Amino acid sequence: MPSHLLLTPGTGRDDAQARIDHFFAKNYLVKYDRVTVRTERTINAGEVAFGKRLEAGLAANRRVVGELLDELRAGGFEKLTDLLEMRQGYESKILHITTHLLDGFFGVDSAFYNLAEDSHGLSARLAAAIKANPAGFWLVEAEGVSDADHDPDQLDLIRRFEAESP
Repeated sequence: MPSHLLLTPGTGRDDAQARIDHFFAKNYLVKYDRVTVRTERTINAGEVAFGKRLEAGLAANRRVVGELLDELRAGGFEKLTDLLEMRQGYESKILHITTHLLDGFFGVDSAFYNLAEDSHGLSARLAAAIKANPAGFWLVEAEGVSDADHDPDQLDLIRRFEAESP
């Protein structure tokens, strides 16, 4: 079950949750059958733990990108020019997921997502705005469930499929 930490502006807890609900309802790439907002884990930027949770979310995305790059290296892709030899399959899917995490396109692998900037990062401008108006920003944790998901690790599913292919 994918879990996402989302940064959103909001006039209060309910407004922040409504923005998260709207985001998932309108997202055309990622569709969950159910999204559960963990209200007990929702935190305002004015709370002491906000900075630590925000940094943990940003670090989680960096960690995912690092792990994906390690997978590519293990497949023999060390330099950009190595991509010229990449076939469609497991490695190209890893590259695809990696580029989404780098370009700000929300996906199931997004550990942290910044709705205010449609980004997996945080700009200096938004960090300053949060500091100037902490009451207006929230971190909301949400879990997505897809009833059709039998294997939560879709990359592992692709990996197994390729291993079984002739």
